[in-house]
Amino acid sequence: RWEEEYTVRVQLQDRVTELQEEAQEAEACQEELAMKVEQLKAELVVFKGLMSNNITELDTKIQEKAMKVDMDICRRIDITAKLCDVAQQRNCEDMIKMFQSLHLSPVKVPASVGRKRERKQVSDEDTSLSESDASRKPEEEEEDETTAMSINEEMQRMLNQLREYDFEDDCDSLTWEETEETLLLWEDFSGYAIAATEVQGEQDDSLEKVIKDTESLFKSREKEYQETIDQIELELATAKNDMNRHLHEYMEMCSMKRGLDVQMETCRRLITQSGDRKSPAFTPASNSESAPTEESEESDRDPPSDASIR
Repeated sequence: RWEEEYTVRVQLQDRVTELQEEAQEAEACQEELAMKVEQLKAELVVFKGLMSNNITELDTKIQEKAMKVDMDICRRIDITAKLCDVAQQRNCEDMIKMFQSLHLSPVKVPASVGRKRERKQVSDEDTSLSESDASRKPEEEEEDETTAMSINEEMQRMLNQLREYDFEDDCDSLTWEETEETLLLWEDFSGYAIAATEVQGEQDDSLEKVIKDTESLFKSREKEYQETIDQIELELATAKNDMNRHLHEYMEMCSMKRGLDVQMETCRRLITQSGDRKSPAFTPASNSESAPTEESEESDRDPPSDASIR
C-alpha cells in the first residue's frame, strides 16, 4: 500500500513538474508575443508618421501650385483686359482717322477741278475746239462741284455721328475665338470692323506684334500650366500608390496582430486550465499523506492493548 502511494506521489510530482515547465514555456511565449506586439505598434506609429509627413508635403505642394496657377490666371486676365482696351482705343482712332481722311480728300476736289479746267482751257485754246465743247464745260464743272459738295456734306455728317457715338469702356463688344493652337481676340464694332481692317495697313503692325507676343506668352504659360498639372498628377498617382501600399501593409499588420491576439488568448486559457489542474492534484496527495499517519498512530496504539490482554 505504501508503495502504491509512493508511486502515485511520484507520478503526481512528475505531472506537476511537467505543468510547471509548460507554464514557463507559456510565459516565455507570452513575453515574446508581447514584445512582437510592442514592435508592431512602434512600426505602425512610424508608418503613420511617414504617411502624415508625405500627405502634408503633398498638400503644401498642391496649395503652392494652386496659388501660382491662380496668380498666373489673374495676370492673364489683366493682360487680356489691357489688350481689349488698347484694341478698342486703336480702332476708335483708326475710324476717326479714316473718316477724317475721307472728309479731307473731297475738299481738294475743286482745286483739281480748277486744274482740269485750266488744262482744258489751254487745250481748248491750243486745239480750238468747237463751241459745243465750250458749252459743255460749265455744265461738267457744275456737276463736279455739286458732287463734291454732296460728298463733303455726307462725310461731315458721318464724322459728326462718329464723334457723337459713345464707345463703351467694357470689353463686351469683344468676342473670343478659341482655335486649336492659339487664343485670339477679334473686335466687333457693329459693322465698322471691316472698314477699319481695310484702312489700318502699316499702323496695325505694332498691334499685330503685341497680339503675337501675347499669343506666344499664352502658349508658354499654357505649356507651363500643362507641365505643372502633369507633375501634380504624377505626384498624386505616386502618393496614391504609396497610400495603397501602406494600407496593405497596415492591413497585414492588423491581421498579424489579430493572430497574435488569438495566440495570446489561447495561451492564457492554457495557463488558466493548467492552474485549475494543479489545485486538485495537490488535494489527493494531502489526503494520501494523512491516511498513512493515521494508520501508523493506530499501529502504535495496538501493542499496549495486546500487552495488557496478555
